[in-house]
Amino acid sequence: MRTNLSLDAAKALLDGGIDATSALNCALKRVMLHSPEDDYTDLKKPFGRAMAGILASTVDVALQAYPELKPDEDAWVEIARKCAAARACNGLND
Repeated sequence: MRTNLSLDAAKALLDGGIDATSALNCALKRVMLHSPEDDYTDLKKPFGRAMAGILASTVDVALQAYPELKPDEDAWVEIARKCAAARACNGLND
């Protein structure tokens, strides 16, 4: 089912969702480095819920409109890297 979403908007949603979930995953890893192993399950649950919500609101919407945009694992990682690098560069200019 195609929405009125343009291809460029769908790509932006896809990239944004991948970037956001990647950032949350990195944050979770850092939190877990400083937490007891007994707390891992309780820490993972809220991050997982947040990631699922982001994916449903961004990546899933983009792929419903343009299934051909579905990235493989390598493309997913590359998108995450490019978005993180772009955010880092933009942060230096603030």
